[in-house]
Amino acid sequence: MNLKVPVLVSLALFGCGGVQSEAPVEPDALGTVPQEIAVNTNTGFLVVYNVNYENLPTASDVCAGDWQDLIYYMKTQAYSPDVLIVHQMSGAAQAAQLAQFMQDNLPGLYDSIVSEANPEAMNSPCGPAKDFQTNAIIYRTGRLQPISGTKATWQVYKGANGSCVLNTQSRSIGLRMAFTDIIANKKVVLGSSHWPTNQEGPASDSGCAEKNIQLTDTKMRGVSGANLMVWGVDSNEGDYNGSAYKDWYNQANSAIASTVDYSWNDPIYEACSGSRSCLDDNWTIGSGGRIDFLFFNAAATSSHGHTVTFNEADAADVQFTGSDRADLNYSDHRAMSARIHY
Repeated sequence: MNLKVPVLVSLALFGCGGVQSEAPVEPDALGTVPQEIAVNTNTGFLVVYNVNYENLPTASDVCAGDWQDLIYYMKTQAYSPDVLIVHQMSGAAQAAQLAQFMQDNLPGLYDSIVSEANPEAMNSPCGPAKDFQTNAIIYRTGRLQPISGTKATWQVYKGANGSCVLNTQSRSIGLRMAFTDIIANKKVVLGSSHWPTNQEGPASDSGCAEKNIQLTDTKMRGVSGANLMVWGVDSNEGDYNGSAYKDWYNQANSAIASTVDYSWNDPIYEACSGSRSCLDDNWTIGSGGRIDFLFFNAAATSSHGHTVTFNEADAADVQFTGSDRADLNYSDHRAMSARIHY
């Protein structure tokens, strides 16, 4: 994996605030990238991305961004996505907008499923553009077909006065759906979740991430006969405390010894072979922090695990449109991608 150490300008937390930037890429550094992108017809794996997309930020938003850059990055890859797991969509209409933009710019046809079609307002400090937030799954219809009756949604836990209680925000309602992979003739369960920011739970689990990984595991395994299970999350909880992995991540990642093992794997951890310095380079939101994760059931395998840098996305924008707002990023969060193998 080609890792880059970024120069951070500012840190944005809680789905709002400033812009994280890396050193700008000059157009003459782009070179030429042969465009051979195609739909994935390989029966052995799915191409999956996960990102908190920050309500598709634009230059005119209070918390500005350049969201199309990530889609242009996808155009530089061998395959268009089979799955894009997304957090912070404004509702069904914005998820459909994203699916349509992908369809307009990538090979394949796309559709979307959301947790809440019309989420309740949350009075975001970033203003109206981020007042409404829900989770979504964008999927390629030529590869995946939803299985009727398998959609489930659930509220997750937040910390409050030393306890874990159910949150009330629309953006923390998780989503699960089963699909038929019509190319591989397999059953796939996909999930999307956004955990709260509240750090007022028990001292041993202040962000209630242990409660939420337990709940998410139960929901994801609620469909029988799955050949593959994949879910993405903005956990608002890091994987590492500076000297050791946090308990919730130990429990989630089957590659790390733990008394509780939910038997999930992390493709970025696998791509890094567990190297902490490599994982730090794969930060997803500021100061080396990883709070965004892609997980798949441990019986499966992954390859090509990668965190999409802002430079890579900026360069792709220049390549396909001739210009880029280098001062703006596609989100405050960096996306990850992987091929998840049956």
